[in-house]
Amino acid sequence: MHKTIWLLPLLLISVACGQSGPAGDASAIKAGSATWEKALNEGDIETIVGLYAQDAKIMPPNGVTRTGGDAVREEFGAMLAAGLGGELTSVEARAAGNIGYNIGTYRLEADGALVDTGKFVEIWHRGDDGVWRIASDIWNSDKPAAPEAKPKMTHLMGIHKVGDPGVWLAAWRGAEGRRKDFAANGAPHVHVMQSPDDPGMTGLIIGLEDPEAFDAWLNSEAGAAAAAEDTVDLSTLVLLKEVE
Repeated sequence: MHKTIWLLPLLLISVACGQSGPAGDASAIKAGSATWEKALNEGDIETIVGLYAQDAKIMPPNGVTRTGGDAVREEFGAMLAAGLGGELTSVEARAAGNIGYNIGTYRLEADGALVDTGKFVEIWHRGDDGVWRIASDIWNSDKPAAPEAKPKMTHLMGIHKVGDPGVWLAAWRGAEGRRKDFAANGAPHVHVMQSPDDPGMTGLIIGLEDPEAFDAWLNSEAGAAAAAEDTVDLSTLVLLKEVE
């Protein structure tokens, strides 16, 4: 998907880079855009790079702003390498003096199959040589953003005896105390359990986002000190891991 997105801006950027024309005339910009589209479909990266100013800013979706010819070559070269092609449609192009813009839509395909559709905005600048080139290019897809992946969580059950049930329970009351320690070490979700028949028999059901970090803390001096403070008898500790 990221390569597809990159192709979009390139297509949009097709605005007339090697064309000259009188101030206020956007025909050179439209011609540049047509050249861009043709170069995309022919896999001609040199022509695409030539349509941009030396200090052009490339602003791809979900990426940082990059500047210069190398950025243009890398961004759009990846699209060409992925076999992307398509078409650019200019919706509005204007020029005033040496500054112009091109707003449009793009359609990207690979092997005849639709890959992406979106929109773009290009700012054009006419240099001292009378040639219009793309000074900045930004584009984005019409597709909704993919939902952020939630970290995979595993579960651990710990059963043990405590010397003083009141002290142990007090350590787990509220967001501070032991809950804060567990969260800082890869275990943000904890359910506290206690036997109704034997208050000294206690346990935890722990949701782990970082099992390695939690295991390291549990076996550290800090983990041992926390267990001692909570009157946990570590000799009775039984750990059960979730079976996937």
